[in-house]
Formats: sequence, structure tokens, C-alpha cells
Amino acid sequence: MKRNTRMISGIALVVFVAFVLTGIGIWWAIGHRGSQTENTEKAAKGEAAEKGDAAAEVVANALVKTESVKQQSLPMTMTVFGEVATGKVEALSFAQAGQLEEIAVVAGQPVHRGDLMAKMVSDPTSQIAYAQAVTAVGFAQRELRRNHELLALQLATQSQVDTAEKQLQDAQASLAAQTKLGGAQESARLLAPFDAVVMATPVGQGERVQAGAAVVQLGHSDTLRVQLAVEPAQSTLLHVGMPVAIAAVQDSSRAVSASISAIQNVVDPKTQLVSAIVVLPSGKHAQLLPGMHVQAVIQLGKRVAWSVPRQAVLTDDKGAYLFQVAGGKAQRVDVNKLVETGALFGVEGKLDPQLPVVVLGNYELEEGMAVREGAR
Repeated sequence: MKRNTRMISGIALVVFVAFVLTGIGIWWAIGHRGSQTENTEKAAKGEAAEKGDAAAEVVANALVKTESVKQQSLPMTMTVFGEVATGKVEALSFAQAGQLEEIAVVAGQPVHRGDLMAKMVSDPTSQIAYAQAVTAVGFAQRELRRNHELLALQLATQSQVDTAEKQLQDAQASLAAQTKLGGAQESARLLAPFDAVVMATPVGQGERVQAGAAVVQLGHSDTLRVQLAVEPAQSTLLHVGMPVAIAAVQDSSRAVSASISAIQNVVDPKTQLVSAIVVLPSGKHAQLLPGMHVQAVIQLGKRVAWSVPRQAVLTDDKGAYLFQVAGGKAQRVDVNKLVETGALFGVEGKLDPQLPVVVLGNYELEEGMAVREGAR
């Protein structure tokens, strides 16, 4: 019995020791794993910090390209658009009434002096009026001769002779008028009196027209007019005589030099714009045709301003600005755009002529950021 009791006590002791040792092993494993996790996190944080410092160093030392800045006289221009039109428009008509036998032209057709515009068959009424005028002249001539003969025989008075002479003069005047009205011709031809472009043909072939009614409208092609559309607020900057370079919208490389001829100081009710008129003399508009859309650059004058490349000027909610470099750091300078010409801006602001202006790499800059210059 005692022997069994000792055996049970020994087994219990072994089990207790094994349980204690197992607990110690589990505690050690958990602690070791936590230490490894903490070390890993620390290493990761350290690596991220190193990368962040490297990125911050790159950003803080932005690579830029700079150019010197100077003041100079820059041309002030205004770009507007318009349309080419013919010169003065004139209406052609027949002197007599009649029926149009032929309309030889169409709208938009260029014509030269002497070209046929239309043919007309004279109205019978005009021919009858002409014949009556011829008869009246013949009768007045015979009556005047008879009165002269009677006066020689003292059978008529001088007053009667004078009356006969007056009747002849009136008949001759009436005949001259009917001749001008075309009564002497059975048909008439209408010819172009100058080089032109046909603007319109208000009547059709076969129609009867009255004397003096417009048959063809011609616009002078020896002189073209360009009507430029200008914003009312900008029209106050313009005056007659300002130089203008006009070119087709599709090809701005071939510009025609001219000047403003007139400014219409009234707002068009349809476009809400003011028109500036430019007259193009003959020989200076070979590449421009009536109806063509054009762009015009008007020279407003010159102004002294800081000359900087276009890409140097940035814009945000505060307005236009640029960066200058002083002591290796970027300095923001607020500016106002005064002149825009080609690849340059003319600006005004508190610029230091001794400091260079950033022309490339300026989009990533901030006030006080360190920069380094180099080729970009």
C-alpha cells in the first residue's frame, strides 16, 4: 500500500514539472516573437524615414533653368478677326423699260470692265415714244421753215417765227431724252463699267423691268474692305491710321500690311461688337478674296516692360506671378501682364534686375524652396 502511494506521488510530481516547463516554453516563444515584430516595425519605419528624407532632399533642391531679366520697349498689339468685303457696291440698270433677254452673270462671279452683264429687248412703249419724238422734230422743222417763208412775204410776224423755233427746240430735247432712254434701240446690252465682283442679281431672266430698276449689283474689286470685329471695351484703344497686319485665318504667314481707315462708333445689334474698317488698295490683296475670314494684328504702340519668356509666368487664384532665384532659394514675385508678343510676355512688378528668373521647373517651386540650376 505504501509502495503504491509513493508511485502515485512521483507521477504527480513529474506531471507538475512538465506542466511548468511547458508554460515557461510558451511564455518565452511569445516574448521572442513580439520582440522580432517590434524590431521589424522599427526597421521598416527607419527605412521609410530614410526614403522620405531622400525625397524631401530631392524636392527641397529642385532643378531649374534660369534666364536674366531686363526692361525693354515691347510692341503692344491687339488680335481681332473679320471678313473681307468688296469696295463700294453699285447697282447697274437699263435706261429704258423692257424684258430681260439674258442675265450673263451670277452672284460671286468676278468680272472685268466691258464684260456683258445682261441683254434686254426694249419695251414697245419706249420705241413708240421715240418714234413720236422723231416725228415731232420733223414737224417742228417744217413749221419753222414755213414761218420763215411767210415772214419774208410779210404774211407772218416775228413772234410766230419765234414760237416755231421754240417748238423745234422742245421737240429736239424730247428726242434727245428718248434717245438716252434707249427708244432708238430694239435691244440693249448692259456692260460692266469697272473690274468688280457680282454681288447680286435682283431680277431673273425673262422678267419685265422698269427703266432704272437694278439688274446687277457690282462691288469694286480694285479696292477691298476688311471689316474687323472689336470688343466695345477695346475699341477705345483704336484710332484711324494704326498699322494692321491682315492674313487669312488658315495661313497667318502671308500677311498684308495696311492701316485702319475708319472706326464705326456704334455697337452692332447682332454681334454686340464695334467694326473697324481697313481699306486694302489694289495690288496689296492678291491672296485675299471677298467673303474670306481673316485675322488682324493691330499695332497699338509700344510700352516699356520687363521682358520674360512666356513659360516663366504662372497663374493661380492670386493672379500672375513668377520666381526669381536669390541665394539659391526661390522667391515669388507677383506681376501684371502688359504685353504679349510671340514667345515673350511684357510684365510689371517688383522684379530685381540682378536676379535671374526661373523659366523651366517653376511649376514645382514654392516660396523659399532651395533650387539648383542646371540644364533641363
